[in-house]
Amino acid sequence: MNIETGIGSVRVAEKVLYKIVAGAVAATEGIMLAAADSADLPERLRAAGRNGRIVLRMGDDALDIELRVDVRFGERIQQVCRELRDNVRSSVEELAGVPVGIVDVAVVGLSGTRVDRAGEAFSL
Repeated sequence: MNIETGIGSVRVAEKVLYKIVAGAVAATEGIMLAAADSADLPERLRAAGRNGRIVLRMGDDALDIELRVDVRFGERIQQVCRELRDNVRSSVEELAGVPVGIVDVAVVGLSGTRVDRAGEAFSL
């Protein structure tokens, strides 16, 4: 991806954009990753970008981003997704200087621990 600066251009590799998006996903509260929450940052970034959960499409004027995520059970899904969209948009625009068009978020699962009526905890 080339960015015109007025005095030249800067090329940002697609791999870099994936890492920026994965970092924003990993940093968003309420998003569950394949890696444990206690895992180190590199492992959390790999988990965020794994299995085609991040799709980047460069349009004429902006980068469109599609995310498929799991949300922690008990979190407000709309609020988590709003925060995720804002985090991804600001991270890409600030760190790479690439304008972001659409950020689509699809919640594909709920993860975490839930308590049933008998008071027993079980994982989703």
